[in-house]
Amino acid sequence: MRRLLLLLVPFLLLACSAEQAPPAPTSAVVDELAALAEKVDARRAELRTARFHTEGFASDGEATEVGNVVDGALRQDPEGLVGSMSMDVTTGGQSRRIDLVIVRDGMYVSVAGAPMPEGKKWGYYTEQNSGDLSALLRGFGPGSTVGAELDYVQPRAAAIVGKAEEELDGTPVTRYDLVVDPVKMAKVIEDPDIQLQHAQLAEHGVAIRATVRVDATGAPLQAEYRFELDGKVVKRSATRFRDWGQPIDIPVPPEAEVVPADQLPSR
Repeated sequence: MRRLLLLLVPFLLLACSAEQAPPAPTSAVVDELAALAEKVDARRAELRTARFHTEGFASDGEATEVGNVVDGALRQDPEGLVGSMSMDVTTGGQSRRIDLVIVRDGMYVSVAGAPMPEGKKWGYYTEQNSGDLSALLRGFGPGSTVGAELDYVQPRAAAIVGKAEEELDGTPVTRYDLVVDPVKMAKVIEDPDIQLQHAQLAEHGVAIRATVRVDATGAPLQAEYRFELDGKVVKRSATRFRDWGQPIDIPVPPEAEVVPADQLPSR
């Protein structure tokens, strides 16, 4: 069980039983999921901005080991995703706040209580030295970024097993329930580490289920995935989106408060 937890927690930190195979989808179901994925991607690209609230956890099936609550805003620029967020991470009953600002070339990070040079509040990490911090974003889903729960809306790996019309905070939405094949999902993931983790989840008998709620235009208002083992949810992440398309400012920390990550005190 501890070995399984090691597979689950990296998705979150530094963020039906196993015997039930996903039903073979019909061509109509595959076409519907492909249309949904295309519509969601198009609306996200068109609207570009949103605010979000995410809650997630990973456990060993007996008790919650790691939990997080994240609030922030994102903007899809031509150069890539930028965003700012505040993350409360709880491990073993101890909570720590982490503030992040994601820019095109790196990430500004402020960790409550962490030792810093005098007058400095933020460490700046680049792709070359942000490995542990990038793991913080893996809890969102395979793409390791805000809204990556939507990665499981993948026609080559998932199937629609339920659909319903309902309301979410007074807004009419369509809910799609999905079952995801971990082995097939591994084949469409580009990151080799996350690809391997999905293959190992399949070996351990972990089932993946996902739910997405979209409005009448196809904009996603909520996305969630769940890892299930022996009927228990052992990992979950759910993101609620609001204010799609509204102006959002992503302020960068003042230069005087920033220190390059390689100049931070060792811990």
